[in-house]
Amino acid sequence: MSKTSYSEYLLQVLQRPPEVFSGIMPMERELYASRIYLRRCKKIDAPELRELMLSNRDYLEKWIQPQPEAITLNCVTELITEDRLLAKKGLRLDLGVFRIEDDKMIGRIALHSVDFGIQRSAGVSYWIEEPETNKGYATEALATLISFAYEEINLHRIWLKITKQNKASIAIAKKLGFKKEGTSRQCLFINREWQDANVYSLLDEEYDSLADSWIIKNYLGA
Repeated sequence: MSKTSYSEYLLQVLQRPPEVFSGIMPMERELYASRIYLRRCKKIDAPELRELMLSNRDYLEKWIQPQPEAITLNCVTELITEDRLLAKKGLRLDLGVFRIEDDKMIGRIALHSVDFGIQRSAGVSYWIEEPETNKGYATEALATLISFAYEEINLHRIWLKITKQNKASIAIAKKLGFKKEGTSRQCLFINREWQDANVYSLLDEEYDSLADSWIIKNYLGA
């Protein structure tokens, strides 16, 4: 595509009203990788999600935002309801990570801070339950959500903020071709303190050059 035609295409994309996630990613849709699939959580999933959050509470405290003091079934049901409202507004898309072999939920991943304006960007956050870490599931989940973001909602930039202590997530970012941009000082309140985070990003043209290799490496596709 020539520079002129690409510019015209980009202007059309930026001027197009964004489709809300509830239209692009309805409740029944599933995004498949090799060993896992992603889908939006329903209220029927609340008991399983609650158990996952409870059993991984101490582990997750080191890596994600503080959890509610009492993780009740009602609290988790309200969380799923909030996920649905944010998806309808096109502000955020939260998905469960499910293992294909037994349909067990093993984590969560989200496209957040979505900007359909001149930035055309979003951040990604995710977690996998402790017993299933270091098995490549997070890599598949991240690659699958990134593919959706670029192929279907025409984003230009995906970014990650990762604390310097989170060596596993830094390794995943590098494996998928993210570039380190720098460090945001005390930008995340995790484990009861403000922490610095490395900022990594991947642009749409970089994804285009990497997508085929992701398929070959079984990060994408069933």
